[in-house]
Amino acid sequence: MTIDGPGPWWSRRRSRIRSHWPTRLPGIRFSARGTLTYRAHANIKAGGTVAARAAAQLALDELGRGITQLHMPEQLNTAQERLTLAVARWHPAQDTPGLWLKARITLMLTEQDADRAQRYQDALREVTLQLAQEHERRERFRQAVFDKPDATRIWWLDRHLDNLESLDWDVFKEKILPLVGAAEDIQSKAERMAQTLLYVWGKLGNDPGQHARFVTTARTVLEQMGWADAPWLALGEPAAASPENGGDDGEPDPVAETGAIR
Repeated sequence: MTIDGPGPWWSRRRSRIRSHWPTRLPGIRFSARGTLTYRAHANIKAGGTVAARAAAQLALDELGRGITQLHMPEQLNTAQERLTLAVARWHPAQDTPGLWLKARITLMLTEQDADRAQRYQDALREVTLQLAQEHERRERFRQAVFDKPDATRIWWLDRHLDNLESLDWDVFKEKILPLVGAAEDIQSKAERMAQTLLYVWGKLGNDPGQHARFVTTARTVLEQMGWADAPWLALGEPAAASPENGGDDGEPDPVAETGAIR
């Protein structure tokens, strides 16, 4: 016959509980002290009083560990309240049909475990403070040095004032300037444009025909873009064709004709 509930009071048993249950912090445990009240139905009683008490204590131990291991040592009061709510009323053991139990348990921290927990908290606060300070330092450095390209250039120059021979602006452009929040400043763009023009100029060499073809091509592109008033085109404007600068037969020089403005 299955009995629904803990049964009459005279069939209940009590046992003193002294145990240690883990906290969420490895190596530190809660001390559990209290009283376990249980009742085993006939199928469990058949194993004797010792077996019934062992089954009840194992059930309570599993329940208690499941609660305390979710809490840090400083959450002692929270763990105590949740444990009280879980075991204060009669309830069947989850994995042992026919076994009912309830308990009154007090959780504590031993002096040694309390000291260990305090040392952990102190170390954690110190590390957290160091990380926060380092983050603040980096943020202030970024705002002061890497917020604007000009400030970054001054910082780079200041780092090499004692040894200007080691000042390498190529390294600055390749490694440092891309980190600046506003790296696309006017000076950086102008420097890249100048480098591009120097590259083109080097490719053109001393060949007048190459120069004339480049100017003509550039003019055509700019006119198609609607930028025919670009001031740099006036520079290097080829001279108008004339017999004086033409060939022996008075014909215009082919190079000058190629570079003539259309």
